[in-house]
Amino acid sequence: MRSALIVGTGCVGTSVALALRAAGVTVHLADGDRNALRVAVSLGAGSAEPPAAPPDVAVLDVPPDDVAPTLGRLQKTGAARSYTDVAGIKLRPQREALRASCDMTRYVGGHPMAEPEHAGALAAREDLLRDRPWALTPTEATGTRALNDVLELVALCGATPVLVDAARHDDIVARTIQLPYLLKELMSEDAAVRHPLADRGLPPARPAHPAPEPWGALLAGNADAVLRHLGALDAGIHEAMAALEPFASAEAGTGTGLGTETETETETETETETETETETDAERAAPALRRLHALLARGAERPAPTPVRAVGTVAVTVRDAPGELARLFADVAAEGVSVRDVAIEHGPDHLLGTAELLVGPALAAELAAALRARGWPARLARSAPVRPDPLKELT
Repeated sequence: MRSALIVGTGCVGTSVALALRAAGVTVHLADGDRNALRVAVSLGAGSAEPPAAPPDVAVLDVPPDDVAPTLGRLQKTGAARSYTDVAGIKLRPQREALRASCDMTRYVGGHPMAEPEHAGALAAREDLLRDRPWALTPTEATGTRALNDVLELVALCGATPVLVDAARHDDIVARTIQLPYLLKELMSEDAAVRHPLADRGLPPARPAHPAPEPWGALLAGNADAVLRHLGALDAGIHEAMAALEPFASAEAGTGTGLGTETETETETETETETETETETDAERAAPALRRLHALLARGAERPAPTPVRAVGTVAVTVRDAPGELARLFADVAAEGVSVRDVAIEHGPDHLLGTAELLVGPALAAELAAALRARGWPARLARSAPVRPDPLKELT
């Protein structure tokens, strides 16, 4: 990749620009907010001058509702060869782009799973996306060149590409990011939560778009999935309430107060009578305890985190020409090997580069030999442990 256009100089867009610049890519910036554009340029993220020729890829750092209109406008002017975005939801922009008759062969939806604490270019970092999963949502219409361009973009930013269906992406994001954020905001309305004693009890949210307005757009754009998980949570909350109610204090006006003493007990009770009453309370509490234990056991039954695993690395020399990476990935797929990650390094003359393919350690030597048989200059490189994808569900 030699050039890129970043449309929108928010935190993520500017971070992408900084990473690409560090990799030697020529970056052009565009933003309707002149002040935001000026800040991004001053940070060294790129040039505000329009490109003389269409760049390899355009990255849209715009709100979800603006993805389709911006994509259509850029494609009409031939602004770039391929296009992607970094919006936090994927299905709605994809549908709107289809309705707007955008060229879907040259567009790949994207969502880098970053966690900046602040919005705007000043919060951008060159390494913000490094080692982070980057969801990509290609469709059946997506062209090989577009996917190739965006995969290279992700690799240059040091992120891990995760290909996923747009609806599946939005469902996972609703449950793991948007719903926790919504609940945190609802709980923060309670004055008790703002008490100093609660400072360590409720961890602060670290949303990808901290400002309320973008979060409102993300929740509204993904309302179906968020409502579905809210409904499931509501059912779980009522089940937990039913399990806890038998143990609630009688003085609080709810529950049966199992296992508590009552004011009607007198000093004249004999030791035998007290023991009998205690046994009766224990017997009455047993079914409720079993119900509560069963509820808590659900979490314990979840699978343990995947342990660190080793990988083998196959280094392949690739010509810096359109379609070469796509041809390499096609040959790897033809061998039936799953690539866990890919890193791309350009040579100083930009004529040749190296693609490092991370695969299972037992498959590395076999893949290197198969690629050499197909005419690729391939060799075994290093082996290293890698930790599981923090958003493993996306795979």
